[in-house]
Amino acid sequence: MRILGYILLIFGGFGAAVWLSWSCKDQITGADLNAIVFPAKNVSYSKYVQPFFDRGCGGQNSSCHGPETFNQNGFALDVYDHVIASISVVSPGAPDASELILSIEGRFGQKMPPADLPQPNANQITGLRQWIKEGAQNN
Repeated sequence: MRILGYILLIFGGFGAAVWLSWSCKDQITGADLNAIVFPAKNVSYSKYVQPFFDRGCGGQNSSCHGPETFNQNGFALDVYDHVIASISVVSPGAPDASELILSIEGRFGQKMPPADLPQPNANQITGLRQWIKEGAQNN
């Protein structure tokens, strides 16, 4: 029995690791993500930011930063209220103090999104920075 317990523990841990790595791989492609083109100014949350999150790792059906993760760790990208719920994730007016930008740029812990998922392009990073710089409005 003890050996069976160890086997289950080992395979259970392996299964959890596989699940975690697969659970965050929403079905997105680079083309889906690149379809979002941000303007240079007057960045609308509803026209650009949320669609960007929805096509990345933050939509309503996302396993990465969707609604379920808000209940688990207080951070999600599925709706505006969740995006701004933590002052350190998005600091209105201060993109360089926003964990969202620091993570996307690889300057805060683990780079997001992970390397095996489509990455935001320069226009999208600049657009997210601009939206935050403009006050991270729900517009």
